[in-house]
Amino acid sequence: MFYNMNYNISIMKKLVVFTLLIIISVGAYAQEDPIKRATTLTNTMTKALSLNKEEQTKVYQIQLERFQKVLSIKEQYQDNPETKKAKLKNVYNKLYGKLKGNLGEEKMLLWQNYKRNN
Repeated sequence: MFYNMNYNISIMKKLVVFTLLIIISVGAYAQEDPIKRATTLTNTMTKALSLNKEEQTKVYQIQLERFQKVLSIKEQYQDNPETKKAKLKNVYNKLYGKLKGNLGEEKMLLWQNYKRNN
């Protein structure tokens, strides 16, 4: 019986360590740098929407600016969730307008459909 209790404690310790590692990994992923995130998203959009080089460059610039602003807002307003939420919403609203202005309505509809299905 004593052996079984020690075994259960050992399993619990391993479970706690594993959980902490998962939390740390997710936190590290969330802090991924804006350049990498913009590149990844631009590549995805390029494949999904068959973007030409000019469109690809514009999308990259728009996404990079977005991720840089988001990171800045999250750092600047981390203690003020209401302001942070409002500022982030503003960034996302402007993002759609910038992308639509550069890609057009048709490609934006294709992108929305792609996001819904993937």
